[in-house]
Amino acid sequence: MKSPDTGSKRPQVIAVVGPTASGKTSLSINLALRLPGEIICCDSRTIYKYMDIGTAKPTAEEQRGVPHHMLDVVEPDRVYSVAEFQKCGSRHIDDIIARGKTPIICGGTGFYSRALLEGLSIPEVPPQEELREKLKQEAEQAGNESLHERLRRLDPISAERIMINDRFRIIRALEVSLVTGRPFSAVAQKVDVPFDVIWIGLSFEDRGVLRRRIEDRLCVQMAAGLVDETRRLVDRYGETQPLLNAVTYRQMIKFLRGEWSIEEAIDDCIKHNYQLARKQMMWFRSNPQTKWFLVDKSEDVEKDVIAYIESIL
Repeated sequence: MKSPDTGSKRPQVIAVVGPTASGKTSLSINLALRLPGEIICCDSRTIYKYMDIGTAKPTAEEQRGVPHHMLDVVEPDRVYSVAEFQKCGSRHIDDIIARGKTPIICGGTGFYSRALLEGLSIPEVPPQEELREKLKQEAEQAGNESLHERLRRLDPISAERIMINDRFRIIRALEVSLVTGRPFSAVAQKVDVPFDVIWIGLSFEDRGVLRRRIEDRLCVQMAAGLVDETRRLVDRYGETQPLLNAVTYRQMIKFLRGEWSIEEAIDDCIKHNYQLARKQMMWFRSNPQTKWFLVDKSEDVEKDVIAYIESIL
């Protein structure tokens, strides 16, 4: 295989990124069947067992025999860290390449993909829930600007790199800096990775099309038993952090508590999934290496992507 830019002989890894409901899963499976390849799921929600319908996790039938890694790794009663994902995901990349296949990284969790594919050395600082909650409350009361300014005083390099509206990354950078006593930028350094990455992005020119896809998918999830799945998870594990952090489950939990009607829960699911999609597009748009394909402007976006990949490989 050759690199699209340098002509090097290094192995190729394909990353399929983009917003929720853009068709990443289907595209990745068809790519894997064509190349051949194997998929590493890069999603902070599908990492959890039994969170199936609410995360739009591909069923065994939909996977079509393609090996999927980093899917159903841990139970939803504990938080899974980026550092853990990076370690396990890197081992899978090495193994897939060693067996002569192409790793296909598929998912919308930007920090996971960056850690895995850009050689970001992640400090092994476990989540500090009490500290995180205090920082979240500060952001709610004083705005992201307050947190960003606090980060700037502790770590001006990270503050320069992290956008002011990226609350999650600001909080994580503050968390690591405060726990380790060192700036996040000093402990989260980049190291070289032994492969080249072909970044494929799915996007939309008409955001209304994306919103309709989000609405349609939620209708499918509701019909498939999203409420019952949420009830089973809460009965078994309680209202855990992974459940409360996940759009769809958080809203269905409020419905099950009696705080919202089902209509209110559905409306909030759509609203927050669309907000998530916009944040995902902002994150991935910052990567200049990404080759973008407009889902709503192509007659067959999967065919276009596969043709592009084959022209490179």
